Amino acid sequence: MKKIKFILVGGFLGAGKTTALCRLARYFTDKGLRVGLITNDQANNLVDTHAVKIEGFNVEEIPGGCFCCKFNDLIKAADKLIAKVQPDLILAEPVGSCTDLVATVIKPLKLYHKDNFSIAPYTTLLDPRRAKEIIVSGKFGGFSGNVAYIFKKQLEESDIIALNKIDTLKPAQSHNLLSLLKKKFPNSKIIGISCLTGKGFSRWIKAAGAEKSGSNILDLDYDIYAKGEAELGWLNSVAELCAKAPFSTEEFLKTLTLRIKGSLNKIPAEIAHLKLALSTGLGNSLIHLTRSSQGLEFFKKESGKSIKARLIVNARVHVDPEALRGIFIDVLNKLCKEEGVGFRIRSQQYFRPGRPVPVYRIT
Repeated sequence: MKKIKFILVGGFLGAGKTTALCRLARYFTDKGLRVGLITNDQANNLVDTHAVKIEGFNVEEIPGGCFCCKFNDLIKAADKLIAKVQPDLILAEPVGSCTDLVATVIKPLKLYHKDNFSIAPYTTLLDPRRAKEIIVSGKFGGFSGNVAYIFKKQLEESDIIALNKIDTLKPAQSHNLLSLLKKKFPNSKIIGISCLTGKGFSRWIKAAGAEKSGSNILDLDYDIYAKGEAELGWLNSVAELCAKAPFSTEEFLKTLTLRIKGSLNKIPAEIAHLKLALSTGLGNSLIHLTRSSQGLEFFKKESGKSIKARLIVNARVHVDPEALRGIFIDVLNKLCKEEGVGFRIRSQQYFRPGRPVPVYRIT
């Protein structure tokens, strides 16, 4: 049986992993290859999974922990995709607050499932603004030293570091940052890409086609790692919206996101990633923020005016999760009253991630 190419793409929260996987999936699909995707989170109801589905790709979701702690579920998800679509490639996106993926995912795949999968070099996506805030400045980018520790370790274990969003940089800025990364991480291949425009993707795909993978095993302090993850508040919520008259769902989504951001900035609490999706009978709108100082970015604006909508909110913020939930409910409640919209929470999870306990750790 021909081996399935397994491409794992990591990176800190907001680095652009889902956008990257969708562009990769489109590239390979256009080449006539069958592709399956696997998303991953600490909780259920992922905006990422929703985004992949509306792009028309086959996707499996693994909630409740990272791939390292849910390794057996990762294999089951891959088996489901194999049974369903017989993929030539599987693209997988781990939780953005996780690291040590070479020892706990890449190595076990290569050891125990080498007959089924050909493992690509491990890529970590890097947001240039986070790189400047943490790698260049030596500071913490609004987070604690424990969270910054995770951020740095993600880069340290990478076969490939892909500096994403280079379309937002001037050529000199891109050159200087790439040069610095080459000095800081000499054991990784450094490339510049844009998941939004596709710039640099040919170099990335060529680099990901190399046979050697999982070369950089981390020396990792799991106590610091666990503390860093636990300092992030997690909120996944699903709500049904209903109004007597059609309302502008895109404007509603924009206002909701801005008010959540404003309330968090008052604390202050640094946003790692804030993603919202709103679906109606007309289509889907998706919006996100990857830091507290960032402006809003719409991925899609297709939900139009409607009397009914389904709202999905995923928030990862350096704040107590109870406070995060309180801000979301307060903002949603006030906005709905202003707009004459009723809402009902269908599902809600808010927590701090627990200590990582990998199924395997092969060093």
